[in-house]
Parts: sequence; C-alpha cells; structure tokens
Amino acid sequence: MAKLVLWLPLVVLVACGDNLEGNEPPGTPIPSVDPGCRDVAGDLESFKSPGDFGPFVESSLEGWDPDGRWFLTGTRTGGVSSFHFERRGEQLIFDRDEENPGIGDDSALFQRGLYEDSKGEPFLIAKRVVNLKLDGTARADRAVCGLEGCTVCTAKLIRATHHADEGESEKLSLAGELFGDTWDPGTTFNVRVAGTIAYLIRLDGLHIIETADPANPTELYHWRRNGPGYSNDVKIVEANGKRYAIIADYPSDVVEVTDPATAHLVAQIPVEAHTVFTETRNGKTYAYFGAYDGSTPAYDVTNPEAPVRLSMYDAKASVVHDLMIDNGIAYLNAWEEGLHVVDFTNPSQPVLLGTWKDTPTKTSHSSWAMTVGGRKIALHGEEAYGAHLDVVDVDRTSPTFMRSIGSFRTRDWVSIHNVMSVGTRAYMTYYQDGIRVLDMADPTRPKQLGYFNTWDPQGAKSSSRFFEGAVGIDVDPVRKLIFVADSPRGLVILRDETF
Repeated sequence: MAKLVLWLPLVVLVACGDNLEGNEPPGTPIPSVDPGCRDVAGDLESFKSPGDFGPFVESSLEGWDPDGRWFLTGTRTGGVSSFHFERRGEQLIFDRDEENPGIGDDSALFQRGLYEDSKGEPFLIAKRVVNLKLDGTARADRAVCGLEGCTVCTAKLIRATHHADEGESEKLSLAGELFGDTWDPGTTFNVRVAGTIAYLIRLDGLHIIETADPANPTELYHWRRNGPGYSNDVKIVEANGKRYAIIADYPSDVVEVTDPATAHLVAQIPVEAHTVFTETRNGKTYAYFGAYDGSTPAYDVTNPEAPVRLSMYDAKASVVHDLMIDNGIAYLNAWEEGLHVVDFTNPSQPVLLGTWKDTPTKTSHSSWAMTVGGRKIALHGEEAYGAHLDVVDVDRTSPTFMRSIGSFRTRDWVSIHNVMSVGTRAYMTYYQDGIRVLDMADPTRPKQLGYFNTWDPQGAKSSSRFFEGAVGIDVDPVRKLIFVADSPRGLVILRDETF
C-alpha cells in the first residue's frame, strides 16, 4: 500500500464532549496539558482534521517557529519520543516524512498518513500540535488506528535540548568514530573490545574493527549470517589458541574470529537469545543466555566449537533481557519479574538467592554487580519512560538485601540502557542522554564524574524513535577508552578523562 495523506484546509472545528469550542476568541486561557494515553473507538477513516482530537484554542501558534525537534514529555507516546518539524514553503514536513507533508496555520499543526506494518496490515497515524503557552510549551496529540480501534496519546511538547542544557561533554572527549560507507542504516546494539579490536554487533551483523589508532578506526571484516535473525549481543572467548565471538541470536552463533579476514561460523547453540554473558572459572568457560522464553540456559563453551548444555534457570518472565555473571553468581534482568540473583557456582544446578521486583517501571533491563568498600551492590537499569539507575544491595548478609539504596537519573522522557563498572566507577549508556560516568564510592549517593552527549537534539541524523542514541558500551581501562555502540552514529570511541 502506498503511503497516503488526506489534504484538507485547516479548519478550526467545534469539538464535542465538554461544551468548549475550538474557535474560542484569542486571549482565552490555555488549559494545562494532561499527559496520558487512552483507547478510543475508531478506524482508518478517523482523525481527518485537528478538531477530531478535541477542542483547542484558536491562534495560540501565531508567530511560533516550530522548525526543529521537540520532545514529547509527561508520558510515552508509543515508540516515539519527539516530533520534528520543517517548513518548506506551504508544506510542513513532520518527522522528515516527505511523502506525507502536513498542514498548519496559527491555530494547529496537523499530519495524517496511512502506512503498512511488517505483515502488510494498514494502520493510520495522525498528529496534532495546538495550544502554545507563554512558556514555549504546547500540547501534542498522536493517534494510531488499526481496523478495530485507536490509541490516542497526549504529551507536553518542549524544545529538544541536551539534559539540563549541558554542552557536548565534560571530562570525556571524542577520540574517534566509524560508520562504514556500506553499513545498513539499521540499529547498532552492542560492542566488546579485546586488545585493540572492537567487535561491534549491529542488525546487519558483526563488524570487526581495528582501534589501535582510536582516531582512525578501520573495519577489518563484516560477518553476516545466512538467513534471518536478530543479532543483538556479542561476547568474546579465547580458547585453544583461538578467538571466538558468541552472538546472541535465534539460534545463537559461535564465530571464529582469530583471523578477522576469515571469520566463519563454527557452531550454533539452539537458544533464541537476546543477550549473552561469558565467564571463565576454575579452568572452564561458561556462556549464559538471556532467552526470549524467560529462561537462562547455561552452556560449557570451554571448547566453543562443541558447546555443552549444563542447565536452565526459568525466571517465569516474558524475557530475560540481560544478565551479568560475577564469580558464578548471576544477575538476571527478568523484565516484568525484576532482578533475579541466581547461584550458578555449580552451573548444572542453579539456585535462586533473591529477587527485587519493586522496579519502578516493571522493565528490568540491564544490571552489573560491583563491590564497593567490601559491599556487594548491583547497578540496575530499566528501559521505559521514567527508567533510571537504581543501586540494589545484593549483599546477602545485609539488612537491606535486595532493596534499592540509591539512584541516579537524568530526564523521565529519556531512558537509561546498559550499565557496567570498572573499579568504583559506573559507566552507562543513556540513549539520547549519551554516556554517563558515576563515582560509586558512596553507593547511596552516586556522583556524576563526566558525560558525553553523543546524540544531537537538532542534528540531521537524529530521529523521533524513543530508543535512540547511546546503546551498548565497553570500557578499556588500560587505554582509558570508552567504546559506544551508538544508533545512529555506529561506533563511537571516547577518551575517559574522569581519572
């Protein structure tokens, strides 16, 4: 189905339901925005004009320059976090969708288009902006309709900027970056570094990159599996004088990468996995998978070319989204079922030690265990509107075992993503808020040491996706480099000047 748009003159309509009219005279008080989403009756023929969203104040947009990107705040409006506007003569381009230009005047901006999902099913998206206030905020509405109904979300629109009007960076500096000329524009998910080689996993496969000169990273090889898949995570294993990349996918892949130029598949592990973590302990190397069925299978990969399944822990969740293993103890992110701490010291017999289910947004996404002052803590990040870092006490002798004892956040409309630590420093990717480095010497009061805003709010590469910006991370403490899997920038290499 071709993308369609209904062209209409912008008419301020009388809205029903609360006896207020859209054609109220100028000077009418502008009501506050009540953010939230609701399901309403409707179909592909709904929302043909701005008045169909409800009443609005006439002429409030007079003199307003909407060009650029604006955050949607107060609630998550589906899979987007912002609107982008660009005026081209009489046309108004919403979110760079040139096939469906919108319309606007001094009272409302409006866009409507029909699209198809991956299964060929049609759906409607309509957007409206009205009621600009003196503080520069406005009301934004977004409707998504299928054949059997609509979901309408309302948010407060604010100008997109860096967090707290920060600059580009503080105590982190750009060393280099790479987005290959032949790379697909798909998402960049994660990165692991071994020696001077970075292993970058993207939707289009594994990219092996030499970073001996961080200012000039060079791609050595691009390995891509045959057939469908969703390569999302990668870990590196050394065994028998060879190097292997274990890639979470469905099924998961083991790729020999000893010589990057001849990287090739040597085994597959029958696990549909979102993430993978490896550890070497007592002469054995183990791989643990965060699976899409809510389980964590454990494998002996001492010989990566012949993986042996040892056990499986069932978190009874929709997915184990991420995991970290520290000396045989697993910290599993079981999504709506929270953080599970599981003893895998005998990898054939996992034992649950404790859970933290009071995650604020019910989206346990990523965690990392560390020891500070002899105390074991877990850095815990979610992935949602309002998601942030919690510091969870995972010391089994503590009276606050499996409780949050500290937190750190930027903005509710920007989600945290992955976390890790080196020494007493915590490193995290924070989507549109880039990289954050924290001092965890007092885990009850994390202190920011530095940041780097990889995402440009008004940049040409930025989009309206809620999950965009800094995604995956690895740290080389010897070279004092931070490696970032960034969507849409690709590989970003930063110098860590927080020491």
